[in-house]
Amino acid sequence: MFLHFLFILFAFSFDSFKAKPPITSYYWNVRTFQCDHYDHSNLTRCALHLPKRESEVNPLCHEETDQTGNFESNFENVTRVYCRIGCEEGDEATVLAKIPSWNHKCNIYYSYNLERRWEDWFLWRSEPCLSTSVSFTIRCGFPRNPAIFYRDNSHLFEYEDGS
Repeated sequence: MFLHFLFILFAFSFDSFKAKPPITSYYWNVRTFQCDHYDHSNLTRCALHLPKRESEVNPLCHEETDQTGNFESNFENVTRVYCRIGCEEGDEATVLAKIPSWNHKCNIYYSYNLERRWEDWFLWRSEPCLSTSVSFTIRCGFPRNPAIFYRDNSHLFEYEDGS
């Protein structure tokens, strides 16, 4: 009985010395980036769907051509289309799912990926992924609550009228 008591006392004492993770808040937000390809016009329209917000069509999408022939693209003159995914102030972004998952034309690192640019994250796609209909479920991570950040810094998101 006494040994049992000593074991419990030792286990309790040892447990109090274990390293504990810091108490911090981290916020996750999931969004869907959906692209529809129209074969008859060779046109693709993409939309960013955020929870509790209106969908944004072709969110700051632009084309870039890789002239370097670097390791990532393997070929010179590869055209990529970059689209903003709305993770401003996020320090992490991950593609959780590709829908349909059997779409063999869209392969991460080769024909699509996420890239940090300016103060946001962008999803880039290149051929053959550009000419398919596909959706991506993307999770963004924030070190602080984005709703509070937007509320406290609303002046950063105001647009000046050209007139």
